[in-house]
Amino acid sequence: MGLLLCLPTIGWSVAQEPQAQPSTLTNSPFEPANPKVETLDEIMLKISGMTGDIVWKASKGEILGSGNEITYIAPGKPDKEIITVTDATGKVATLTFEVGGFLELHLKDILFLFIVGFIGGLVSGFIGSGGAFVLTPAMMSMGVPAIMAVASNMCHKFPKALVGSIKRAKYGQVDLKLGLIMGISAEAGVLYGASIQTQIKEAFGDVGSNLYVSFVFVVVLAIVGGYVLRDAIKIYKQSDSVGAKEHEITKLARWVQSVNIPGTMMYFPSLGTKISVLFTIPLGFATGMLAATIAVGGFIGVPAMMYVLGAPGLMASATELVIAFVMGMGGTIKYALDGFVDIRLAMVILAGSLFGVQLGAIGTTYVKDFMVKMVMGVIMILVLFSRGLKVPVYLSEMGEIEPLSETTISILNYTSFGMLIFALATGAIIILYALIKGYMKHAKEEALAEEFSIAQATTDEEVETFPASAIQLSPTGRLKNVLLVSDKSEASRGAESEAIKLVQRTDGRLSAMSVLMINPEHESLARQLIEAEDNSSIAHLETVQKSAEKAGVNCDINIRHGIEIYQEILEEAERKQIDVIVMGRRGYTGLKRLMMGSNTAKVIGHAQCNILVVPKFAKIEGKRILVAVDGSRYGDIAANAAVKMAKYLHAPILLVSVVQSELKEKRHIETVEIIKRVESFIKQEGVVVEAQILSGRPAMSIIEIAENKGVDLIVVGSHGRTGLDRILMGSVSDRIIGYAQCAILVAKA
Repeated sequence: MGLLLCLPTIGWSVAQEPQAQPSTLTNSPFEPANPKVETLDEIMLKISGMTGDIVWKASKGEILGSGNEITYIAPGKPDKEIITVTDATGKVATLTFEVGGFLELHLKDILFLFIVGFIGGLVSGFIGSGGAFVLTPAMMSMGVPAIMAVASNMCHKFPKALVGSIKRAKYGQVDLKLGLIMGISAEAGVLYGASIQTQIKEAFGDVGSNLYVSFVFVVVLAIVGGYVLRDAIKIYKQSDSVGAKEHEITKLARWVQSVNIPGTMMYFPSLGTKISVLFTIPLGFATGMLAATIAVGGFIGVPAMMYVLGAPGLMASATELVIAFVMGMGGTIKYALDGFVDIRLAMVILAGSLFGVQLGAIGTTYVKDFMVKMVMGVIMILVLFSRGLKVPVYLSEMGEIEPLSETTISILNYTSFGMLIFALATGAIIILYALIKGYMKHAKEEALAEEFSIAQATTDEEVETFPASAIQLSPTGRLKNVLLVSDKSEASRGAESEAIKLVQRTDGRLSAMSVLMINPEHESLARQLIEAEDNSSIAHLETVQKSAEKAGVNCDINIRHGIEIYQEILEEAERKQIDVIVMGRRGYTGLKRLMMGSNTAKVIGHAQCNILVVPKFAKIEGKRILVAVDGSRYGDIAANAAVKMAKYLHAPILLVSVVQSELKEKRHIETVEIIKRVESFIKQEGVVVEAQILSGRPAMSIIEIAENKGVDLIVVGSHGRTGLDRILMGSVSDRIIGYAQCAILVAKA
């Protein structure tokens, strides 16, 4: 196209009207001849060799004054400036230069950027990641030079990549070694790609950079967007009935893993074998090159790890976040040193995306898989055409094609901007519609639950007026319909065993499930690899099923896919009307023991049924059950659940209530009444009970007595919160689950 073969027309030229005699000037008539101007700068311009009345005209900026010396005021955005001067004889002089610097931001620009960031976050949360591909074109559409849009996008993106990689690492999906090794070569690719961007900017100005970035966008989005749309249509036609097939990694990946180059071999956990790091260098370098060009490198990095190296799809998409952080941080520094990072743009977009990504993630829980891919594909194709319409404008400005008329340029510019807005609006409307529709459905369910809660609260109030000898407490649900959640890890072993035993004792029904976190953007490029992970999870669940059948327990199994694991668990529990969800707990130490994993906490906060949390080595053998009460109806619910379990286990109950030291005198008498009331109920149910009033910090006091008394099950209540508070339990229950060595039943109904 001539972009890399010709030099820009930066300088000055002199032309004559047809009726005038030609005139040639050997030196530039302008002073300065090559001005260095940034947005909103004011400079003095002089011209010599002109006679009579002189007329100045600027294509972008503003001219103040007249005669041989004027004041020039640069426009509010970086652009190519052409100043023409005509004298009384018709002689024309032209001065061409680039206006550099940052875009002048007004309130409307900030609002536009925030909305773009919000929609980019919506898209990113909805498809799992990658919404950044809409941000660079959006910034370019408002006049930000391509190189600055790319640099600012990288600046906004790399902190989110760090947070995302840490989150995914908790699920064991990140191959840190592979991420860092590829990240190093990706960093080299970023630096080289940024240098090319800078050279194009210096040689051809902003228009050359805009053309370069737009052309790459058109090519990349045509390939990826077309593939995603085809995959979405295929899924829709098949009605999600794609059968699982045995997966074999690609022939290329097998060859790569078979090559042994001494001195270069390195073992990577995600591959399960050693490969030569010489293969990772070009892959990482290409990923960095693309990131430095359009601020999105995952379109190369993820498929490369899957199809060339043989990494599983989920680990490839998670490991890409590590690469994105490494190359994003380095790219930001490189571009910032060259003066191309506009921190204002990055921060405004980041602020918007932080809101959007949360809503987008929620929206995925209410739509089918093909719709997620359809949204992604449609947005990509629309952005492709939006950028494609700008290509002839840039070529015209560079003189590579016949100059376009002002009308044609205006039509192309407005159409390009309109298509971008349509792309963003389309994605936002679909996602927000799914979110609102799902919320309304959820609100109806909440209203029904609230009506039930009010009716139950009325019963509770009547109960609390009874004397200490009363035996009636709040009712509890069944413990027969059990859902086991397993993630194939060692942390789930105890939960698997205890779930089977619980169903044996209650003569109930067992369902076992696993949840695979998916990233629809990358899953569309790695269906076979996802199927392989499905097969692995199914194989594990089949071993659980066989163990259950040996114990005389019928067990059905199921695999679910989703971005939010806890949402998939809750939906499965609701669909099967589960009474108890059984989950494992990782063996955290130190500060992490104060927290349970985010999915466990969210399941407990949102679930309508009981949750049994089983640490890795915990066993429920019926030695003793501890139930903690505080006089609330949630304590009553816990007591009823403890009685149910005691009858199934033929175990005695240790009933405790804790009085904090600073409130001992004030609360002791009240606590005695609470203990007597619940103790009377437990005895009336025919269960052996020992009651104690403890003093000190509630959680630590309960855990300490549980260890001293050989308790193998603690039963606690959970408050039925709403809104954001539902994802958090009371600190006492939280600490008990984090520190206790035995199983914990959180009674909710």
